[in-house]
Parts: sequence; C-alpha cells; structure tokens
Amino acid sequence: MADGRRSYLVAYDINDDVRRSRIAKILQSHGERLQYSVFLLRIRPSKILKIKALIEDEIDSATDSILVCDLGISDREKQAMLFIGRRGYHDTVIPSII
Repeated sequence: MADGRRSYLVAYDINDDVRRSRIAKILQSHGERLQYSVFLLRIRPSKILKIKALIEDEIDSATDSILVCDLGISDREKQAMLFIGRRGYHDTVIPSII
C-alpha cells in the first residue's frame, strides 16, 4: 500500500438519462467501467470524498441510488471480486442524428 490507493466498486440506478450520463462521465474519468452501471475506481480515500460530493450534486436523492463499496487496498481487489461469464464492458459509440 505504498501509494495509499484503495479500490471502490460504484454502482448506480438513475432514472433520468441526463443525470445518468453525467454520473457515468464522472466515474469514467476516475475509473474503469466493468458493466453498464458499475465502475471500479482505484483512488486515494480523499479522492472518493470529492467524487461523492460531485455525485451528490448531480443526483435526485428521492429517485436515484448510488452504491459505493470499499474493496480495500488496490492490490487486493481481485480477491474481493468474482466474475462469472464475460468480464468487462466496452462502451459503444452510438451516432447522434441532429
């Protein structure tokens, strides 16, 4: 744990497309997308506090839900996760028609 990074699993259930997109952009800029609404972040604990604040500013707490799981120090995350089937997620580019 030389650099103090921890692994966090973040999942969301957001009803509004615009809010969902904003949350995804926040999480993509700090971590790896594992599934459509699930991200793995390997960051320092102080950074997760900043990310939580950004998320809280974006969501509607009456309808949206965010789950943040602390998986521990980064080099042990693989012991905390089990993938069955295809591992990983790749964003697809969907063309916009204007």
